[in-house]
Amino acid sequence: MPQKVVVSAEARCLAAGTRAESRVFAALAALPAPWRAFPTVEWRLLAAAAGEQVGEADGVVFHPHHGLIVFEVKAGAVAVRDGQWFYGAGAAMKQSPFAQARRNRYALADKLRQRLGRDVTDRLTVTHAVWFPDLVWRGPLPGAEAPSSAFLLDRRHLADPLPALARIFREAAPHAQAWDRAQQRALAELLAPDCGCLVPLAVRVDDAMDAMHQATDQQVQVLRLLRSQPRLLVQGGAGTGKTLLAVALAREHAAQGRAVLFTCFNKALAEALATALADVPGITVLAFHELARQLATQAGLAYAVPAEPAAQGAFFREASAELLLLAAERGGPRFDTLVVDEAADFLPTWWVALEALGAPGFSWYCFFDRSQCLFQSGDGWEPPFQAVPFVLETNLRNTRPIGELAARLGGCALPAGFRVDEGPAPVLVRSADFAAMAAQLRRTLRDLLGPEAFRPEQVAVLSPYRHTNPGSAWAAGLDGVQVACSLAAPEPGRVRVGTIQGFKGLESDVVILAGIDSRSLRHPATLYVGASRARALLFLLALDDVVLPVAG
Repeated sequence: MPQKVVVSAEARCLAAGTRAESRVFAALAALPAPWRAFPTVEWRLLAAAAGEQVGEADGVVFHPHHGLIVFEVKAGAVAVRDGQWFYGAGAAMKQSPFAQARRNRYALADKLRQRLGRDVTDRLTVTHAVWFPDLVWRGPLPGAEAPSSAFLLDRRHLADPLPALARIFREAAPHAQAWDRAQQRALAELLAPDCGCLVPLAVRVDDAMDAMHQATDQQVQVLRLLRSQPRLLVQGGAGTGKTLLAVALAREHAAQGRAVLFTCFNKALAEALATALADVPGITVLAFHELARQLATQAGLAYAVPAEPAAQGAFFREASAELLLLAAERGGPRFDTLVVDEAADFLPTWWVALEALGAPGFSWYCFFDRSQCLFQSGDGWEPPFQAVPFVLETNLRNTRPIGELAARLGGCALPAGFRVDEGPAPVLVRSADFAAMAAQLRRTLRDLLGPEAFRPEQVAVLSPYRHTNPGSAWAAGLDGVQVACSLAAPEPGRVRVGTIQGFKGLESDVVILAGIDSRSLRHPATLYVGASRARALLFLLALDDVVLPVAG
């Protein structure tokens, strides 16, 4: 990696990984001596170094007089039905959190046995528990998942976990054997062999990630407007929270019993939104062209996409909207509320078709950013109705260094403010050709997923060009990593890879913009969109002849 980031000692109390895991680790790291907490990444790095496939432990806490607790951390809402665990959005978990914690406990115990011998480790206490930092658990324990409620922690325990930990040890091993110094040293070497130098880059923005998801006063004001205005235009640059507000609006209207249509341009964004809103009945979430295809098909109309590329463009610009309008006129569904994200990508004929889907007196809300128009000029774009837009001014997604660079790349005005002012500077790496860029991409990914301790699912590699295109020689740098070509949601253990255009509306902790050449500079909006996808860390891999407004 060409540039290292120095992390403050204070930041070392935070864990790499998700915000939920960071909150848990911060709570554990604040415990007084002789308690010790170990974050996820160091366990994972050890496992990788040993060449073993074991499950990830989200956190480990140790006391020399009591033993070890291996934690599984689950963010957000969860549900249990008929013994099956589900995420809040409704997706089934492959394994219960307690089963995951138990598996990781046994993996850690096996590693200890290799170092200390079975006769020693069998006398030492190693147990497991599950922590839900975003909720308060009110119901009984599901089945026989845990011996007692002591082994389930929730958000109430974040402020002071000590009593809960003591209760776990009392029930797991009331007469635990103390660990001698040799055993403690073996444990420290096992879990944190490079504790003095391995500091994940992501820890600098863990607090920032929490802050970015707190509503600003301005957002609260918009939500009040959304409740009282039947039609509203909301304008904001990348990262100002437009999609979050749109989702909140859709939820609120659906809760009132209204039929809601939520549409956008980008298919991957629509998939992500559908997942986020899957737990709410009464909301239809579809990308515009998929909406046209489904309703046209239901109405008995032929939705035939031409094979010839130029004809395809004309079909998607005009013919698909005409088919949607015909479907609406033939008695298609009617909606009480229309929510449109990425509205600046919509053409005038699309508005006509959407309006035909509105029930009498329907409400209409459009969220847009003219600077993110990738498929038409934003200068001449017109909304579907006349209104003075409410302008969002605070960037909630990007740290200031990333947000300022994104604005310069796109030739856009800077936001009035950033929720987070500090963070690692974007890194620009130049290469003589795509072969050298591939080697740089390989090194960058190796460092990020190794010493810098990012999870693969925290990383997205984006480009103006498809990585599957034979001309995308830089894509050879992906060799050796598991990739996910589905951009809608992170997949554990896989780096998301795709086009900048396909990732519009989405975000990732780390973004690597690869394949930047002089041709890509002809479309500043593309680089603006790409750079603004990064929450915490941004890399730009460009050819030598590319001039970009960033030092590196």
